[in-house]
Amino acid sequence: MDVPGFALVTGAGSGIGRSCAITFASEGAAGVAVLDISMTALDTVKAEIEFEHKDCRVLAYQLDVTNEDQVGKAVDEIARVFGRIDYLVNCAGTTVKHVGGTARAETKDWARVLDLNLNGTFYMSRAVLRVMLSQEHIISSRNKDAIRRGSIVNLSSILGVVGAPMSAAYVASKHAVIGFTKAASEDYAKDGIRVNAVCPGYTDTPLSRGNGGEPLLGKIVQEKVAREVPIGRIGQPHEIADCVVWLSGGRSSMVTGAVIVADGGFTQK
Repeated sequence: MDVPGFALVTGAGSGIGRSCAITFASEGAAGVAVLDISMTALDTVKAEIEFEHKDCRVLAYQLDVTNEDQVGKAVDEIARVFGRIDYLVNCAGTTVKHVGGTARAETKDWARVLDLNLNGTFYMSRAVLRVMLSQEHIISSRNKDAIRRGSIVNLSSILGVVGAPMSAAYVASKHAVIGFTKAASEDYAKDGIRVNAVCPGYTDTPLSRGNGGEPLLGKIVQEKVAREVPIGRIGQPHEIADCVVWLSGGRSSMVTGAVIVADGGFTQK
């Protein structure tokens, strides 16, 4: 995948974020910084990567991406230890179902989802962009050209391109992530920094199974997949991670401001 540098992945304790961190390591990254709200989950991921990929340096930081001060300190520390940050993947996120629809949505739920999914993506991107703008271009392991200074991939969702009932906060946040991605990509394309987004479809993660305190969500996902996904199955985290790491590396060097939908055909109908 041509990712010889240093990666930073948020939401790396489980699901897609965990798979992204593992995939960076397996594809030859020199180092991976894994960030999550759960230190216990991070310890497990760190140990797994270090056992399987001894040449990849792993840093683990317990972090709330909605806290600007924590974000700034963590990014500065990672840049100091690694010497640079070449890839950022914003995976941290959450969702909630507004039972009864938008009219019954709680303000605290709306604020929590927007804060984590959108503001967290912004805080992380802003901090890492400042590092990327100050560093030299990375040399491609494929063609030895110095063609890029950094790459950011934001995790949106199929609900960033379509709507869904009982999901006003999540849909709004993921549409906004796409808009943010496109704006940021315009800002820094000339500087050798690419910014793209991936929209996963229904994927087998703790969140989609309803293990995050939303049992209704797990049932809805199962019904949707059975009824409406042309490929006929739920996606696996490593399949989304492959899209993310490809977008991050040199083999996608002409791609910026793009939105890649990985949903088994759900949104093409």
